[in-house]
Amino acid sequence: MKIHVNGDPVELPEGTTLAELLQRLGHAPEAVGSAVDGRHVPRAARATRVLADGESVTLFQPIVGG
Repeated sequence: MKIHVNGDPVELPEGTTLAELLQRLGHAPEAVGSAVDGRHVPRAARATRVLADGESVTLFQPIVGG
């Protein structure tokens, strides 16, 4: 299947989860925020969020502080 990650096309096997995608890309789970098709996906939900063909994943640096 083909998805887009931050605008770039990426080929993945069917059934790939968001957590698996982050691992394949070499991102530490706690180092990035994630959204699929514009909807935030909490860190705890990534392992069960299966990606589908054509979806767009956005990975971003979370902003913290106060």
